[in-house]
Amino acid sequence: MGQLKNTFSWSFSAAEDFEQCRRRRYWSKYGMWGGWARNATEEQKTAYRLNKMDNRWGLMGQAAENAIMWVLKQHQQGMPVDADAAWKTIARPFMTKKWNESTEGNWRSAPKQFCCLRGHYYKTLGGEEEKEAKRQLAAQIQNCISNFIGKVLPRIGAIKPNQEFQIATPEQGGDVEHFIYEGVKIYSIPDYAYRMGDEVHIHDWKAGKIKADQHKLQLSLYALWAIVKHGASLDKIFLYVEYLNEGQVLPFQITEEQLEETKALMSDSVGEMTEYLVDHDREKNEPLPKDEWELAIDPASCGQCNFLELCKPELDALGGV
Repeated sequence: MGQLKNTFSWSFSAAEDFEQCRRRRYWSKYGMWGGWARNATEEQKTAYRLNKMDNRWGLMGQAAENAIMWVLKQHQQGMPVDADAAWKTIARPFMTKKWNESTEGNWRSAPKQFCCLRGHYYKTLGGEEEKEAKRQLAAQIQNCISNFIGKVLPRIGAIKPNQEFQIATPEQGGDVEHFIYEGVKIYSIPDYAYRMGDEVHIHDWKAGKIKADQHKLQLSLYALWAIVKHGASLDKIFLYVEYLNEGQVLPFQITEEQLEETKALMSDSVGEMTEYLVDHDREKNEPLPKDEWELAIDPASCGQCNFLELCKPELDALGGV
């Protein structure tokens, strides 16, 4: 097996990290690289471990998505299930398993294999607050499942497995869904996509808050994915943001002008990231020294960052978070 190469790549989440804090992007892309190896430095190992950390809202979204996709598959097989069954069979065991992994601490030796929640790691979640958080998450997940069954499933329940796109997700292992655009590897992972004749329909599940502008921009990248990787025509691409907790859907299409705006945003972001590489060489993809990657402009945001531990000495020297 050849040595893994840290390839230059771009995604909306990477671009968001880079905009909010250059140093966060350094840790998540470069500082953590090789941290799984026995001969890694302590800094690399710590960055790798922190990069695998999750938060309770992300866990909630995963649980809801796992449950609704199980509901859909059961429906496709002629075995419809209700929300209670989906919660008890899929979502609750998932949440229990991940929560227990986090509190038991097995992630210390195997961060890729076991869940570590940021609230547990940084001791910002515990006692009665933790109990209430778990109750709130459970209620929201169950509400998302109910809304999916009542409001989304009737719209997509007739879709057959052979119409669905096979999308590589992190849970499957290996490289996740991506496409190459202007020589750059672009990560793009739609939640659910299928064909109806020459049409492509792409759905994105949202278990959290409504952020229409941000989410429409995210789905515009999925449209580009469908065009580049699957030869879809822009006017035949239909996009849906499914706000499961609210039971609302935001259906839309994008214009050529909007697609060009997305491409320009992506190009500008790639260009800015390239400035933080030695000799601006994306093929080599060697980062400038860590200190060249600036800390967040707003130190208050550091309290919500996985990499706080690594930046804390520097932040303390500057007056603290």
